[in-house]
Amino acid sequence: MSKIPLILIILTFFGCNQKEKNLNLIKWETKTELTEKSETIFWVDTISKGKFLKIYSKPVDDWQNLTAEFGNENRKHTIDLKTEEYEMFGIPFTNKIEWITEKSFALINGCGTNCRYALIFNVENDKPIITPLDYYPTMTYGGFTSDNDSLYIKVDHDFGKYVKLEIIDTDTQKKSKMELPKFWNRGSGNIYSLIDEIMINNSEIKVVQKYEDERFDTRTKKLVWE
Repeated sequence: MSKIPLILIILTFFGCNQKEKNLNLIKWETKTELTEKSETIFWVDTISKGKFLKIYSKPVDDWQNLTAEFGNENRKHTIDLKTEEYEMFGIPFTNKIEWITEKSFALINGCGTNCRYALIFNVENDKPIITPLDYYPTMTYGGFTSDNDSLYIKVDHDFGKYVKLEIIDTDTQKKSKMELPKFWNRGSGNIYSLIDEIMINNSEIKVVQKYEDERFDTRTKKLVWE
């Protein structure tokens, strides 16, 4: 066997190995580049009628450390959501925006039917607010209907003593109050077992409690804002 073919074989083998090493290097660089692009995870990224809300985390530091940016063309707010003030809302929380108004975005979280609260970002305010609530514009149960998509309802309820409703405007946080009869308290005390229907129409609220014998009790009130 001559020396020349042997040298060619060795060079060919070495060249193939070098080629494979270069390919591996290219793959690694591509992987690194993709990792850098995915360091920020957007939980919410939406725009509506000139206002925006972004909620994101950077898992390279802490995937639960959420930051919110919100505002409009005239102002922008940035806030850290991993603080004691917002801890009750739960991190991470739902990324579904439940309702949108002229100035606000609202997200809902909770621990059950009778444990629900909203995180409301008003683009005119520096910080979002957390508020408990029982009825909200897009809910699909509880017999709630409204012609005003900015209104939600909190219930102040002490079983056997009183049932009070606070109807609240999302953007202004103005309230209208309504007190229901004490004898409406029944069953387990769950608010959805006390109230069968709530209807808001033409700035008036109507609340209905139905009975097994098909009778019902209806209370109405004009909304007066405080």
